[in-house]
Formats: sequence, structure tokens, C-alpha cells
Amino acid sequence: MYKIKEIKSKEIWNNFVINNNFEFYSFLSSWEWTEFQELAWKIVFKFWIYDEKNNLVWIIPLIKNVAKRWTYLFCPHTPLIINKLDFFEVLQAILPELKSFAINEKSDFIRFNSPVKNTISNKKSFEKLGFINAPMHEHAEDTHLLDLKPDLEVLFSNIKKSDRYYINRAEKEWVKIVIWNNRDQKEKLIEMHINHSKKVGYHSFSPEFIENLYNVFWENITTISTNYNWITESILMTIRFWKTCVYYVASSEIVNHKFSPNYLCQWEAIKNAKENNCEIYNFWWVSPDDNPKHPIAWVSKFKRKFAWFDYSLLHAQDLPISKKYWINYLVESIRRIKRGYYYKKPE
Repeated sequence: MYKIKEIKSKEIWNNFVINNNFEFYSFLSSWEWTEFQELAWKIVFKFWIYDEKNNLVWIIPLIKNVAKRWTYLFCPHTPLIINKLDFFEVLQAILPELKSFAINEKSDFIRFNSPVKNTISNKKSFEKLGFINAPMHEHAEDTHLLDLKPDLEVLFSNIKKSDRYYINRAEKEWVKIVIWNNRDQKEKLIEMHINHSKKVGYHSFSPEFIENLYNVFWENITTISTNYNWITESILMTIRFWKTCVYYVASSEIVNHKFSPNYLCQWEAIKNAKENNCEIYNFWWVSPDDNPKHPIAWVSKFKRKFAWFDYSLLHAQDLPISKKYWINYLVESIRRIKRGYYYKKPE
């Protein structure tokens, strides 16, 4: 019923995402993300799936990750299936071929970080096909989204008065805003991101990782910083893909807490996304609840101050292929427990 072919056209891939009005997608769903992975020397298999009438109905990238003890195929914020088809019906139809492909590639499991909602029904549908909860996340699953379609005045008024104060005060204090992707801005972002991660205690992106983001997504990246008395106190990077803008890499070293430039920096990013015709501003990863003990509780609280709503994807699902998978399951489970992560239960 369905045929799988390798796709070699960036235009067809991205147009499929752009023209099908998917409820959730991100730059991870783009062709550019596969190019980014290839810059990191990973093999990426880019497949499209046709129905019996030769209509393109599904795109699926499989990123091959090779570690010392195991190998796996990873599918980030995909597969994307046209809305009129049942996600799990298509998945069930092609699953034998995916399993066979994974075996040929000597992969120990397939991991799906799918763009499906975190519901009991979706979880049970994956279970029926042999999938289990991944022991560890790979990308954002619980996100915070801002609808950019209302006027800026409405978006601003939806922010709590106490938080609007920081934005207004920073503007009155003549905090300088720099929106530029030049070399100095990139180096400042990398420097502050790494220093902040050491100070706060989270895993930072490498300089090479961030450089490669600029190399691949250059036209759709915006770097914004806020400076006061010649000191950069806040800096961030957003990545746009079609109508969605993602707040992806950021750092801060706040000196003036009375008018914390973090708020102004974020507000400028929202305005910039709207000016670039985006309809959704995705604050990316947030904690599944308000528990202050969650590893990213501190930044999640800040992101949620900009109102609107949380959007929860189903936790990553693994399809075991070989017995080696269970070694990975144990290692990643220990890592997750040590880091204190947990995930929102399906509803």
C-alpha cells in the first residue's frame, strides 16, 4: 500500500512541511536539520513515503547515531504525515520495512521523538506496535508556545504587570539592543553560553555545535543581545522555520537586577519573530510542571512569564531491535535519574 523511497530534494521536503498545516513542527523537521547533522559527520537517511496513487504522504529522516556500545536510528520531531491519514496506520504499514532497514544498518533500536500529542491513546498505539518509553529525552517534548497572531499591544498586555515593568524600565534606562549575526555576536553567545552552563550546572552546546547552526540556518537565525554600560547582560539565538520561531540558545549574566535585561531581550525576540511573519514563538523546552526541583525549573518559570500555553508531545518512544538495546536502556536510565529528569504522564 505504501512505498518508501529515498528523497534528495530539499525543496520537496520543506514544501511538504510548509504546505500541510501541521499542528506542530520545528526546525528539527526541516531539511536544514539533516544537513546540520551531516556536518557533525552523522549519516542521515531521508525517506519519503508514497501511497498507491503515488501521492507523497510522509517524510521521515533517520539519523544514525553510533556509540561505542550501541547504534540507533533517531527521528526528531518527525515523521510528519498528512493530516487526513492516521499516523499509526501508516506507521504500522511501514514498520516491517523500517525494522529490516535498522537491522541492515546494524542498529540496536529506533527512537521516535514524534510530533504527536502526549495522550493515553497515542501512548497505547505506540505500545501496540512494540514501542516503549525511551529512558532519556533527546529534544524538547514539553514546550511553551506563544501565538503571535494578535497585535503586539495584546501580546504585551498578556504579560504580567510586574514583568512588563522590567521591559519598560530597561527601555527607559536606554539598554542597548543589538540584533546582528556578526562574528562578535556569535562569539559572545558562545562564550556566555559556556560560562553560564558552568555556573548554573547544565550541559552546554559545544562551540562547534553553535557554529554549525549558523552555517546551516544562517538566513533564519537571529541573534539578539541587550547591553548596558557596554556590558552584554543577555543574549539569545532564535531559529525560524516557516511560520515557527524557536528560542534555542541563550545566556545571561545579569548585573542590573532592577531592570533585568533578560525580559527586554526576550521581548525583542518575540517582536522580531512577528516581524518575520512567524505565527508561533516556541520557547522550547520547559519542565512538565512547577516543581522547583526539576533541573530546568528556573528557566521554565521565566519562559512561562510570557503567557499563552504549554504544548506537550508524547515522550520519546523506542523500538528495540537487538539485545544491546537493554544496555543502553540501563545506562540512560541511570543518567536520567542522576540528573533528576522526569516526564509528564499522558493524559
